[in-house]
Amino acid sequence: MPSSEHDSLTSPLQSSKPDDEDDDMRALRENKKFVDDEKKNCYDDKNTTTTTTTTTTKTTTTTTTTTTTTTTTTTDDKNTTTTTTTTTTKTSMMDPIHFCFIIHGHQGRPTDLSYLHRAIKAKADVSGLFNDAKSSDTCLVDKTTKIMTNSAATAKEEVAVDRRGKRDRFTIARNKTNDLRDNHDTVTKTGSTTNENGNIDNETEEGEQPTTKKKGSLVVHNIACNEGKTDDGIVKGGERLLEEMLDVIRSEVMLKQTTEQQQSRQTTEDGDKEDFAVDVTISMVGNSLGGLYGRYAVAQLAQVLDHHHPIDPIDPNDASAESNGGYYSLDGRIRVHLNVFCSTASPHLGCAGHTFFPIPRTAEIGVAKVIGETGSDLFRLNDLLRAMATSPRYLQPLASFRKRIAYANAYRTDFPVPGATAAFLDKDSDYPHYFDGAENVPGLTWDDDATSDREGIGKECPATEKGLIVATLHTPRLPLYENKHDSDKNANDLTAMSSSLDSLGWKKVFVDIRNEIPTMAISLPDPFSKYSCPIRELKSDNSRYNNDKNNNNKNDNKSTPVSSRDLERAISSSVSYQLPLGHNAICAFSRGRVSTSVNSGGRPVMDSLAIDLIREISLWNN
Repeated sequence: MPSSEHDSLTSPLQSSKPDDEDDDMRALRENKKFVDDEKKNCYDDKNTTTTTTTTTTKTTTTTTTTTTTTTTTTTDDKNTTTTTTTTTTKTSMMDPIHFCFIIHGHQGRPTDLSYLHRAIKAKADVSGLFNDAKSSDTCLVDKTTKIMTNSAATAKEEVAVDRRGKRDRFTIARNKTNDLRDNHDTVTKTGSTTNENGNIDNETEEGEQPTTKKKGSLVVHNIACNEGKTDDGIVKGGERLLEEMLDVIRSEVMLKQTTEQQQSRQTTEDGDKEDFAVDVTISMVGNSLGGLYGRYAVAQLAQVLDHHHPIDPIDPNDASAESNGGYYSLDGRIRVHLNVFCSTASPHLGCAGHTFFPIPRTAEIGVAKVIGETGSDLFRLNDLLRAMATSPRYLQPLASFRKRIAYANAYRTDFPVPGATAAFLDKDSDYPHYFDGAENVPGLTWDDDATSDREGIGKECPATEKGLIVATLHTPRLPLYENKHDSDKNANDLTAMSSSLDSLGWKKVFVDIRNEIPTMAISLPDPFSKYSCPIRELKSDNSRYNNDKNNNNKNDNKSTPVSSRDLERAISSSVSYQLPLGHNAICAFSRGRVSTSVNSGGRPVMDSLAIDLIREISLWNN
């Protein structure tokens, strides 16, 4: 008993010092191990050993490195384990992806504009300006074309086999082989072919890749979300359009990243894919109502995505500077740049006051009710179109596009969308318009690359060669804050809308489709009726005036513009009455054999538009 009491009294005192020493030693050992581990990790980082996991993100901009170190310590009774993981995010070079979205109009389908879709890809192929040009994976035009082509080929082959029997199968096979050989020879000469993925490859006559510097890849997509839904208003159609565009961009960027990773085999040890950042550009071609859908969708894009302003913004007082609105961030890794906006026969000023035959306002309201919410928008029963043409919320995103182009039918050939509203001209507006090539114009600069024989695409313009494009004019761009029409509530709505849109800086292309549609020889009284082509006469008069002015005053070599008012009068004139079928002809509308044949006269216009688009899209430079 004493012995046990003695043990119970003395053991704590005897063991206290050793225990304290053990704790201190244990702490020292743990601290030393932690320091050694840190030194080892630092050494390993310098020598790029496998203890560090690195994730690299590619972009097209400046190179930066961000390192995040996470330390996790696990302690048990005997050992302490420290694990340090370092994640490094780098930026490097990756080619941009250029998206071209084609938007159909009222009661339209995505395949209605299939000719323009194919023309853009074909011209991109010939130009050699892009690494590849293809339809998006979800585009109905490409799928429909392949199905129709395959079905037709299969049907012809089956008929041939049934007629000729077993003996002629060898002949068919031999013909196919010869066709392939002929196609290969043709490709070697023309320099373009389509690979198994539907991408367009470019080759020189020697079969080598052209030496032209290429600028990313081109993806063409016809919008499908508004098919059968074009009566519920511009707002809903624009929102659906934006959703589809962002979905296509995400899908194609993911596909591009996967392809890049597979080619470069840049994966982590665990097999995780690296996260790439990429620059993409958006270009739009909106036909008819599709042009208004596009304008609304862009304004909505600016609302839902984060806007990053450019590092070197343009001088707001320099109206001649090219638009540079920075970029919009999608999902934190996709940089969206606005490139080219184009409309073909789009009612930018609405349909009120711009019907083919003048009708009273009560009749316009009745027509609007029949069309639904879209009719209320187009006939301006609400303020949407005025806001879209005068409010900074809509103008600033539209001004962020690098280029803006508007195609319009002239000479009373367009029943739904007369040329005045398609080119937003107004009889009371004096906003200046300059013919292509005008000299010394404030707010206008000519891009030498865009007008010279450049990289295989040249100055080719099939529509001009056939006399279908009668004039191209440009409006000088003004800073947005100089646009006072939004605050001037007493101004005429159409005049305010016209001048406000003009102030963004546009290229306007006027099309004379009269020779491609049926014509009735009925003379119409008009001040311009003595001219077969009033716009050309207007241009000639303007050129003579400028030449006379320059001869009389050597110090004044500035070109003189024509006003919006003068153009409105010129394009609204005609020496005879045509069936107003130009609305579908200008875009080579294709829906069945009959419409495709009737509207085939507009194919040169779409060819010229495709060439213009390819040239302008390729000029984008981050």
